[in-house]
Amino acid sequence: MKMSFISRKTASNLFRPKFYFPLALLLLLLVLPILPRNPFYEDLIIMIFFWGALAAAWNLVGGFAGQISLGHTAFFGIGAYTSTLLYLKFSLSPWLGMLAGAGLAVLVAMGIGSPCFRLKSHFFALATIAFAEVLRHVASYWRGLTQGGVGLLIPFKPRIENFMFRSKIPYAYIALGLMLLIILVSYIIRNSRFGFYLISLREDQDAAESLGVKTSRCKLIALVISVLFTAIAGTFYAQYLLFIDPDTVFSLPFSIELPLLAIIGGLGTVIGPIIGAFILTPLDVLLRGWLGAISAGLNFIVYGTVLVVAVIYFPRGIAGWLRTWYESFLRRLPGAKLSLAIEKTVSSPLLTSETSDPEDSDPEDEEIKSPLFEAQSLNKHFGGLAAVKDVSFQIKKGEILGLIGPNGAGKTTVFNLITGFLSPDSGKIEFKGEAMTAVKPPHKVCIKHIGRTFQLVRPFNNMTVLENVMVGAFSRVKRTKEAREEATKVLDFIGLLEHSHSLASSLTIADRKKLELGRALATRPELLLLDEVVAGLNPRETEAIIGIIKAISNQGITLFIIEHVMKAIMTLSHRIIVLHHGEKIGEGTPAEISRDRRVIDAYLGEEYLA
Repeated sequence: MKMSFISRKTASNLFRPKFYFPLALLLLLLVLPILPRNPFYEDLIIMIFFWGALAAAWNLVGGFAGQISLGHTAFFGIGAYTSTLLYLKFSLSPWLGMLAGAGLAVLVAMGIGSPCFRLKSHFFALATIAFAEVLRHVASYWRGLTQGGVGLLIPFKPRIENFMFRSKIPYAYIALGLMLLIILVSYIIRNSRFGFYLISLREDQDAAESLGVKTSRCKLIALVISVLFTAIAGTFYAQYLLFIDPDTVFSLPFSIELPLLAIIGGLGTVIGPIIGAFILTPLDVLLRGWLGAISAGLNFIVYGTVLVVAVIYFPRGIAGWLRTWYESFLRRLPGAKLSLAIEKTVSSPLLTSETSDPEDSDPEDEEIKSPLFEAQSLNKHFGGLAAVKDVSFQIKKGEILGLIGPNGAGKTTVFNLITGFLSPDSGKIEFKGEAMTAVKPPHKVCIKHIGRTFQLVRPFNNMTVLENVMVGAFSRVKRTKEAREEATKVLDFIGLLEHSHSLASSLTIADRKKLELGRALATRPELLLLDEVVAGLNPRETEAIIGIIKAISNQGITLFIIEHVMKAIMTLSHRIIVLHHGEKIGEGTPAEISRDRRVIDAYLGEEYLA
């Protein structure tokens, strides 16, 4: 059933005041360069725009994708040195040198991005620092090309083609144009499929992979775009100061200041880095001017204090706090409710195919069905531990297969082998007759219509409930509007529609499990793997999840379920297989499994039999 939304144009006609504030800010930025008559304040405005552009460029990879680079000056320096050397040695216009420097920086980024992105957390940050330090030493000791520590002095020949001007105003507008361009690109990315992918991999890379996100490619594209603008800013810096040296353009403090601006302003937001630049750049300049040489370095203490205050009182950055205040203000204006209204959906099937309740299916029909999924002699060892030993089973289309066993039996390992998070040491996996044994990484498995949830719920906490499900929907649709409609339909199906615009971190554990279930459903799986979706829930919540699972099965989706709650697994499953120490020790209907002596001894216990 197709959703009906109030169009964007209609909403803007109903409620124009929400556009006044951004428009007023833009006009202020446009007139700001011509307001001061003092060279000091002209330079300050240029530096604000310059640092805003750099921080916004860094934010594309560090804020959106969550890849904290502390060596971004490597690409800044490449841009600065490339354009400068081409101008000094070949008289090539810095405008063209800017493009050459950006191109070289992108090529270098692509070369180092693939291996470095295999590193996670602080290891990636350390690798970027090391790369920038290597380039700093190369520039310092390659005196024949760079003049080493002496640096390169650019002769002042003011002409447009030389990127040199007698007045500071043109520099201000160039810096402003670059900053606005990066903001525009950031806005487009953030509201696109690619932007949703970046935010999801920042929140949880494995969960994003399970939803069809090609995380390695997304990180590399984000790095390339970020590096492109960073290198362009390097050329601007060289032409504005007319001097560069290795200790300046490849400096570590320079790299650290970029994430600092983004964190204080609002990491991962479009406007946050700009807010950070408007706050910290004047503060830095004024502190150094007031304190002078007698208190050199004290400005870093003030920076640290500002960072601590921002993290404590503005955990989502100043931009996050301003957004909360601004949305509250908008809701109080006339027409706000009308402009934000969304028509209520009617609950409808997720799939168009008509299916019957599995409890009403004919067992004889089940017998003649060919298997949808088959695992043959799966083996997986971790060192000397055999996590899975010679496990074989089949799952028929439309079936609900249960998987039980004590903790450490290898159940989740089986799921990881199926979904591409692990590779089996030996054995075969087939889905719809197609070999899946070597299909990795997990996003390729998702594209084959196999979805999963995780034993420990892994929502994208800093995304809304709707955005979480949209990430899954993007594996099947490309347009944001289509993904929103699909996600809204899924949320209505699982009973979370009223929480659409709440952050996932605000949900209860039961609703988080529903959300993860809905997120996987949005990928339109034919086989859905559920890993302990009712664990830790009270009886009422358990009944609600069981009802959702039955409804999913009624849509024709085949289910493979790990569960310790016997009421759930015995109620839902057509068949159950039992693992113990990585080996399959039982298989059959719930009634047969409940009477199997090996299963009782290894897992159920005499109390269950009684």
